[in-house]
Amino acid sequence: MLAFNSTSHSIQTEKKASELFRIAVIPTPRELTNDCGLAIKFQDSDFAAINNFYKSLTIPADLYFLSAEKINGKRTVEKIP
Repeated sequence: MLAFNSTSHSIQTEKKASELFRIAVIPTPRELTNDCGLAIKFQDSDFAAINNFYKSLTIPADLYFLSAEKINGKRTVEKIP
């Protein structure tokens, strides 16, 4: 998933990402601390393509892997460099 610092950045990126991937705009999960309440969840599993897309962005964003399983009520979050 991609997380952003502003809503305008998430909307700009949504347009670009939806042309290339199946995505969903979701509320930023509680496990992430962010200024923006919106995140983009990728429903495709081609990590290499998603990572290349992320690296091509010119706006500030962070790429995360968020596990589906909860441990002690929380999901594991891994920031992708």
